[in-house]
Formats: sequence, C-alpha cells, structure tokens
Amino acid sequence: MIDVLLATYNGEAYLKEMLDSLMEQTIQDFHVYVRDDGSTDRTPIIIEGFRQAYPEKFTIIEDRLSIGNARDNFFTLLSYATQDYVMFADQDDIWLPDKIELTLSTMKSIRNGFGNSPILVHSDLTVVNETGVAIHPSLFKLQKLDPSRLHLNQLISQNNITGCTMMMNRALVRIIRANKQALMHDWWIGLAASAFGHIAVAPNRIHYRQHQANEVGAKDVKSASYFRKKLSNTGGIRESIQNTYEQAAAFLETYEDMLSAAQKDMICVFKSLGECNMLKRMHLLSKYKLFKSGVYRKIGQIIYG
Repeated sequence: MIDVLLATYNGEAYLKEMLDSLMEQTIQDFHVYVRDDGSTDRTPIIIEGFRQAYPEKFTIIEDRLSIGNARDNFFTLLSYATQDYVMFADQDDIWLPDKIELTLSTMKSIRNGFGNSPILVHSDLTVVNETGVAIHPSLFKLQKLDPSRLHLNQLISQNNITGCTMMMNRALVRIIRANKQALMHDWWIGLAASAFGHIAVAPNRIHYRQHQANEVGAKDVKSASYFRKKLSNTGGIRESIQNTYEQAAAFLETYEDMLSAAQKDMICVFKSLGECNMLKRMHLLSKYKLFKSGVYRKIGQIIYG
C-alpha cells in the first residue's frame, strides 16, 4: 500500500484533473490523504466530492489550521502517513497512468540492493502550460539540473528533486525531522536521503503545470531574459545563497546525532563560505566539491557567496 499526500490551497482550476489522473493509475493500491490550507474557492467541495465517491481512497485532514505554505502543509501531512511507501502530490499536475507503477518498480529495484536503508526515488517532469499542452519535455534540461548529483555535498548547495515526483520508503519517512529553516520540503528530505540513505531516478511520468499561481515555477535558466533578471538583482542572488547556508546550519543542528564526522566537517565548511573572501571560497568549493551545476551558477557562488 502507498500513501499519497496531497496539499491543496485554492486549486479549483486544476484539482479535478489531477484527482482524475490519480483514479486512472494502473496501480490502485494507494490511499490519498488531503489537507487543505484554508482555501476560499471550490477546492474543499471538489475534495469532498472525491471522498464521497471513493470513501475507501480518500481521507481529508480537517485540523482547521492555516499554515500558509506548501512546505509545512506537506510536513504536516507526512505525520499521517503509515504505509511502506509515501508519495507527494501537487494539486495542479497530471500523473500519467503508469506513474505510480513505474516509480514503485524503481523503488523495489533499489530496495533489492540496499535493503531497509532510507530510499528516495524521484524523476524528471514534462512542463506543460495552463491547458496541459507540453512546452518542454524535461524540467532537468530546462533548468540545467543534473539528476546524477545525488550526494550530500552536491545537494546541500543545489536541489534537483521535485516533491511531486517523489516516493519515499518507510525507513526514510521515519528519520524526517521537519524544520522551519528548510527551504522546501523536497530539498530537506533530499538532504536526509543523501546523508543517510540512497537516491534513485525513475522514468518521467508526470506533467508539471506551469501557471501564474505556481509557488515554485519552471524557469528557463538558459534564456537571456532569465540571465538579465538575475544580474539586475545581485542582492537576490546573495540572499538565495545565504538561505542555503542557513538551511545547512539547521540540517547540521537537526541531524547532528546521525551525521558522520566527515559530513559534519563538510557542512561546517559550507555554511561558513559567506564569511570567506572569493579566493578562499573558490578553494573550499573546489576542495569539498560544493559547486552547483552550470558555469554561471558556479561563478555566482564564487562572487556572491
């Protein structure tokens, strides 16, 4: 059995299509936990409609709290998961019919090699527009993300894991300790998986919808407009990098009892990079292999870190 955790907020425009895609999965051995964060549109009505139609499939979490962000909504949902495998779902995406089947197949093949270790499986995404028409076949390529970067020293500076593609095994769920300094739930969980377990990439079987209300959008980092926008906001670059240092410090504090000495040393170096001059920062980034992927990102780390 698989627990699917769906966080919603004012998602009426695309929610039914997403839920329909769940009900069309080739594997139906799953249960959906839905938590709405105070929607003011028809989202709660749509959710209730599916709960009534499929009472054995849906549980609605009604704690009447307004959390205010997707990160903490998903972390809250995680506390309700009890099954061997857990997946996150976004309210506006479309799961192709064999998404669960292929993700689970990848998980089981990895499990055969690593037993009861914490395991995270994720995938690429096909970017679609508001009407569901594909506009880019690969989020990895669109954002110049390298899915082979699976180690803690690589993920601590740059996330390449998208929450709505993830599947976690029970061993990973058990060690997740939520923290307000986490930049996003998927990044934080990815750090835990890379530090204490294993990460694998499954086939891409999800359509990631790009629209104005996305909390995190799919940006074409190769475009001239993206590059100009970044250069016009160097303060934003510095803030973004500083946020990764703060997340690293929080991860170290949260998991100090589980991290190895070498991991602690690497994290301490990473979170101190902002205090170094450019020459020393470049040396440490190279020595500990802390660089992000992409030439421009590396330059940004050196100059603005």
